[in-house]
Amino acid sequence: MKRKHGFTLIELLIVVAIIAILAAIAVPNFLEAQTRAKVTRVKADMRSNATALEAYAVDWSKYPYDGYNYNGGDGAYNYWYLSKMLTTPQAYITTCIFPDPFRQHVPLIPGAWQQNNMRYISIDSTWGTVFDAIQSTAPGFSIYYAATNEEWGKWKINGAGPDRTYGTYGWIGVSSYPSGSLPLPYDPTNGTVSDGDIMRTQKSSTTGYVNAG
Repeated sequence: MKRKHGFTLIELLIVVAIIAILAAIAVPNFLEAQTRAKVTRVKADMRSNATALEAYAVDWSKYPYDGYNYNGGDGAYNYWYLSKMLTTPQAYITTCIFPDPFRQHVPLIPGAWQQNNMRYISIDSTWGTVFDAIQSTAPGFSIYYAATNEEWGKWKINGAGPDRTYGTYGWIGVSSYPSGSLPLPYDPTNGTVSDGDIMRTQKSSTTGYVNAG
C-alpha cells in the first residue's frame, strides 16, 4: 500500500511566514484606506456646510452664530458647533449634526450631544461684537479677533483629523494660544495618520492654510 506523506514542519513554517508577510502588507493598506475614506467624508460634509453658511449670509448679511452664542433656550447646545439657525425657520441645510468620524471614540458628557460633531466657529459672534438680540450685552473685540479674522475670515469648520485630537498648533499669531499659535492643518503627505486638523474656512479658496477646499 502506498504511504501518504503530509507536510513537513519546514513547509508549514514557510506557508505561515508567507501569510504573515502578506498580512503585514495588507493590514496597513486597509487601515490607510479607511483613514482616507474618513478624510474624504469630512471634507464632503464641510463643503455642504460651507454652501449653507454662504447661502445664509446672502439672505442675512452675516453668518450664523456658533452654538455657544445661540442659546435659544437650549441649555444642551454646546459652543463652537453648527447653529440651528441653519435649519430653522428656513432650512439652508437639512441638519446641523455632522459627526466627526475621528471623534466618535470620545465618551459623551451627559447632555453634551454635540461633542462628537465637527466644530464650527463664527469669528464675529465668538470674538467680535456681533451679538445682536441673542446676548444681553455685547463684549468688546477679543484679543483673538484680528488674527483669526485675517487667517480664517468670518468662519471656520474643523475636524480632529486622523490623530483624533484638536491641534497641534503651527501658526504664530496670537500669544494666548499654546506656543502662540493657531491650529495646524492636517497634511496627508506627512503620513495618513499625522498631526493637524482637517479644516475649511471662509478663506479656503485664497489661503494655503486651509486644506479642505
